[in-house]
Amino acid sequence: MEKIKSFQITGMTIAGFKSYGEPTNLVFGNPTVITGGNGRGKTSIADAIAFAVTGLPFFGERGIDRLHNEAQPDVSITMNFVDEAGTAHVLTRTRHKSTMSILYDGYTIRQMDLTELFGEKDVFLSIFNPLYFIEELGEDGKNLLERHLPLISHEAVLAQLSDATRAALENEPLLSPDTYLKKKRADIRELEETIIYFQGQKDLSETQGENREQSIAALTARHTALAKEVEELEAKRFDGLDTKAMEQQLVELSARYHEAAQDDSPLDAEILALERKLAARKAEQYQSPYTQAIAEANARLAELAARFNQDKQAFHACIPGEPCPTCRRLITAETLVEVRSALETSSKATIAAGQEQRAQLNELNENDAKARAVFDQFQADDVAELEGQLAGLKAKKSEDSPANDLRAQIQQLTADLEYGNLSEVEYARLKECREELRECAADLKAAQAAADQKPEDFDGKIKAAQDKITALKKLIADVAIYVSERAKLTFSALKMNRVEISLYDVVKTTGERKDVFKFTYGGRRYDRLSLSEKIRAGMEVSELMKRLTGRNYPVFVDNMESVDDLNNVRPTGQVIMAKCVGGTPLAVRPVRPITLAERQAA
Repeated sequence: MEKIKSFQITGMTIAGFKSYGEPTNLVFGNPTVITGGNGRGKTSIADAIAFAVTGLPFFGERGIDRLHNEAQPDVSITMNFVDEAGTAHVLTRTRHKSTMSILYDGYTIRQMDLTELFGEKDVFLSIFNPLYFIEELGEDGKNLLERHLPLISHEAVLAQLSDATRAALENEPLLSPDTYLKKKRADIRELEETIIYFQGQKDLSETQGENREQSIAALTARHTALAKEVEELEAKRFDGLDTKAMEQQLVELSARYHEAAQDDSPLDAEILALERKLAARKAEQYQSPYTQAIAEANARLAELAARFNQDKQAFHACIPGEPCPTCRRLITAETLVEVRSALETSSKATIAAGQEQRAQLNELNENDAKARAVFDQFQADDVAELEGQLAGLKAKKSEDSPANDLRAQIQQLTADLEYGNLSEVEYARLKECREELRECAADLKAAQAAADQKPEDFDGKIKAAQDKITALKKLIADVAIYVSERAKLTFSALKMNRVEISLYDVVKTTGERKDVFKFTYGGRRYDRLSLSEKIRAGMEVSELMKRLTGRNYPVFVDNMESVDDLNNVRPTGQVIMAKCVGGTPLAVRPVRPITLAERQAA
């Protein structure tokens, strides 16, 4: 359904609503003045109009049952109005018991359809009721205004900035300045942490450089001392020895030993045969004579276990009305005990057979274990005897071998060539010094290579990060100007005569937007105003909501007796004014009928 941009009420029929029991016809003009004493139904007319459009009374409160007339349970509100095109419409809302129905120009519609026509209830009531926005919505009014404030284009904001600021921001993604600033501040924090890291690395590098120089000096001294000790031990090792003659002698002894070792010994064949016999005896595996019997016993035992489980499941499945699991005859309450007894007897027989089979299996396992133990013992005895015979043959061959003496001479000569004049302790120290010297040389080379490397330019990296921070802070300052200018343009849409509304404040130094909701009239807080000032302030807000939403709807001013005039407000649409006149009956008087031109301009 299309949005109704403007309308004026021409008449109403109210029945069963608050003080209106019987159907009451009212005629409206622009403006319309409603007079009467207290309790005569002036405010009820405002409730009826609001109820017809929103389903709620003038101040949007819940508790619809209180709107019913005490003598008439059925509520009926019919509102006649003309829209901006001058087209007449009829809106009827009825409530019978707990059932609500809505007719629009004779068609049944839903509340959501009315919302599409007239806008959400807070919009309608903020226009229709001058006191609704500030007294009922409170902080929620801020959200309502923000939803209907016109969007300020990026280009429009840039046009308000200086050339330098505009050039800095024209290519920046400022769709959401708050998100943008949050990201840039996070970038600054990250850069500050990077600077701290680089400063720490710089200090560490300097400390490592000093330690490296001390380490190189210590390693050099250590290397020199080890080299000298190795040199002294090496000089003592072969002092006065003819190593070439000793090496020649070692070659001759090795050749003679090889010749002697090549001679076939009559014991070799006997030793070889005995070794083969020993290996064969060790490789023999136990062959159980009970394997087949044990397997058959296990199979029988598994079969009995399966039979027992089957009987057990059948026992639990036996219930009257089900077939017997063995004979398939239908079980009755009379045969249930007999069937279960038969199954119990079968289970007991199976258990007895299983116990007997388990005893046979245990006996087979015991006999098998005894046979294995006898085999293992005989095998161990044979192996021990064969090993003793083999050791005796090898010892006899060793005693008779001419190569034994040559081997002893070779071992002694080899030791003399290895140790020279050094004792075992000195020779061990020589080997230790050589290893330490090799490790020291490697450490010294690595330390010198590290010292020769060009250190990182941490000062340059710190300077680059600081420059980026400076640039980001300048950018944040420019965005703060941007946000401030956008706020000015945004709030310009909230410009009113004496009412001022602030939705948020902008911190000029950071561009941060702090949510606030300030409502003042002539610079004074709303709770300090008189009733007449509150009404005038509410009329200005009503006109503001008309501008923001593009909906020019009637305004109902209650308690008009406390207001001299509305000249400073200059309402743009239909005005309905209720004034208390003591002791007089209700009167709804259109001061001036709605003209055709007003209908077309409504």
